[in-house]
Amino acid sequence: MARFRVGLGLLVSVVAGAVTPSTLDQCIEQALKANRSRAVAEATQRVAEAQLQEALSARWPEAGLELTGTRRDQNPDFIFPSSTLSLGAAATPIAEAVAATQLSKAGITPGTAGLTAYNTQLAAATQAAMAQFPAIATPVTDIQLAGRDTLVSSLTAHMPLYTGGRVSALVRQARAGVAVAKAQARATDLQIVQDVRRYYYGCVLTRRLRAIGQDGLDRLQFILDVAERLTQGGSGKVKRTDLLRTRMLVASLKSLVVLLRSNQELATTALANAMGLPWDATVLPAEEEVPELDPGGDLPALVGQAQSLNPMALQVGYGLAAAEAGVDKARAGHLPVVVLFGSLDRIDNSYHAGLTSEQNRNSWTFGIRVQVPLFSGFRVENEIREAVARKDQLGQQQLILDEALGAQVKQAFLELARAGQQSRATAEALAAARDNREQHERAYLEEQVETKDVVEAQLTELFIAGQHQQARYEAQCFQGQLQALIGESLSTTR
Repeated sequence: MARFRVGLGLLVSVVAGAVTPSTLDQCIEQALKANRSRAVAEATQRVAEAQLQEALSARWPEAGLELTGTRRDQNPDFIFPSSTLSLGAAATPIAEAVAATQLSKAGITPGTAGLTAYNTQLAAATQAAMAQFPAIATPVTDIQLAGRDTLVSSLTAHMPLYTGGRVSALVRQARAGVAVAKAQARATDLQIVQDVRRYYYGCVLTRRLRAIGQDGLDRLQFILDVAERLTQGGSGKVKRTDLLRTRMLVASLKSLVVLLRSNQELATTALANAMGLPWDATVLPAEEEVPELDPGGDLPALVGQAQSLNPMALQVGYGLAAAEAGVDKARAGHLPVVVLFGSLDRIDNSYHAGLTSEQNRNSWTFGIRVQVPLFSGFRVENEIREAVARKDQLGQQQLILDEALGAQVKQAFLELARAGQQSRATAEALAAARDNREQHERAYLEEQVETKDVVEAQLTELFIAGQHQQARYEAQCFQGQLQALIGESLSTTR
């Protein structure tokens, strides 16, 4: 709705059958608000800005919550095999106690038998007592580790500490992408301005040519009427062939006026379309004829300005910066990656013993992971070579574009100068042709010149007037082209 309100306010306000005239600036303002190409360029810029935020997000930590619920076909367990347990040396203190008791009952003590004899007998009694202890056999034991139903909850987080410059390279590439999108949007605006300018003055030109053609038709029709009256009056100055030739020219000029009227309608439709208006909108340029230009300016300065400010040159320059970042990104494949990570885990199980005891339910993990590339089948080396080749390719394309921009600016500059010179020359010729036509008309009414002479004077003025308007129109078109090439207003060439 806003687009239609702007269009109605600026251009297509029809009151009592009158259309409000619009200046070139008003038409450009409307086009920059409503042209669909600008909306596409703005969407492209939003995409690039979103991609930049995606690249910047790599510098932030990532966290996630994972819940995993499982049900096993049976409870997990651990089978403890059967075994025979021998007391071995652990039974020695008990056997010594038994042997000492037996010796004491038998009346054998260190005092009665002597210490050496007593120790000898104690050792023999201890060995006899140990032989009486049997080995213990343990059966097979089935130990349940957990229940069938388990819910594992994990809160994990990780943050890159060092990526070898990969993240920084991605951010630089994304920033270059935003700059490219902005330059593309600028190019779209310049193209819209150039198109509106060309269509606007195309409307002015076709309307003026139609008026010139209609004036010429009216004058030739007047000459035809005079010639018919002179013929009917028996004047020998008007030949039958002159009369027929004049009728033929009048009919041909009527056809030309119809064609010019159609061209005017087509030009109006093209202008409305470039302005983002509906197909049936009516646009009336405020200028009655294409204005005269006085070309000027310094060609080397304009070439330098185009090579530095032209949106296409800017896009290639930003692309070269992105390619340099791509080289750094590829080289990061040789460098290690350091990541800080951690997790909080909880295990909920239908069994509350074994591995899922209360002590094992809650746990946390914290650590640093270092990934060091050792060998990748020469993939990283080839990625580096590819990135360097792409950068060199863009560098050569930048040189080609600079040369092409210089040639295009020179062509537009020379064409603008040529159109200006033609406009001034045809203006002088038009003034002379108008005087010649007026003198022939007066002389014809007095029967001092022949019909073919006055018709020739009429057609000469008509032809030169069309050439003059065409030269003015071409000057405006080449000025618009030059403006688009240098990327800004041409105040220095007005």
